[in-house]
Amino acid sequence: MKFAYSTVLFRLRSILEAIEIIARNGFSAVELLADRPHAFPEDISAAESARLMECLVQKRLRVCNLSACSVTALGAKDHPSWLEEDWVQRETRIRYTLDCIRLSAAMGIPSVSTLAAGTIPSTMNRTDAWRLFVANMQRTLPLARKLGVKVLIQPQPEMLLERSEEMLSFLGEFEMDPFMQVDFNLGHFYCADEDPIEAWERLKAHVGIIHIEDIPADRKHRHVQLGEGSLDIQGFLRQVQKAEYGGYVVVRLDAYDQNPEDIVQTSAEYLKRTGFLANRADV
Repeated sequence: MKFAYSTVLFRLRSILEAIEIIARNGFSAVELLADRPHAFPEDISAAESARLMECLVQKRLRVCNLSACSVTALGAKDHPSWLEEDWVQRETRIRYTLDCIRLSAAMGIPSVSTLAAGTIPSTMNRTDAWRLFVANMQRTLPLARKLGVKVLIQPQPEMLLERSEEMLSFLGEFEMDPFMQVDFNLGHFYCADEDPIEAWERLKAHVGIIHIEDIPADRKHRHVQLGEGSLDIQGFLRQVQKAEYGGYVVVRLDAYDQNPEDIVQTSAEYLKRTGFLANRADV
């Protein structure tokens, strides 16, 4: 199990600043945000990609994932989703995801995370939404297979796929294709009234990456600093260790109104204090 930090926290800062701060605090990898001002596919030229990769090499950081869930450059928060009633908007989400897969392949990033479809429109029933998402993913997976990039679906409260049983059923639609896996977000299952450890046990064979944060006791979908909410983060990470998971655990916080340097440092201190994050000099 290795630890990374998501650059989503640095939406108001440059990607190079984010890399510097994340490396300084002992993380071995970053998750890049596929949005402006970081790694929006339309904006990344070959020269910019080369400069970014040079910076990562200098800081001894890898990129573990490209986050293509919420993208403000295309719309508002989780829109356009895979379930938009307007077909043009659906096509925008599909093309954006395909561009993210191409960017990941060019930069050697192993996976791209995406929404669990989105919220179901009022004019669409659950069965229709399910079939639409299956059809859209059938258009996306061939390129992922061809380029060797995994597509990771992130279950989320109030979306088509919220709970582990739903995620397993969706994977079954594709006969557990190895290029479609789960972006396991610890807090999202908790917000959906599911025990995250039980969800982990159900999905662990299909998990491509893990995201952690803390969640308030009211289970409202709000990411707070590790150790400041009601999640049993240490218990969960011990289960992950027990399963001999060798992938990345990504810390993902959204407190844009606070100093990101302090937030990353506090996250690192929590993981070091609890014995999960080693000092990079000790690795």
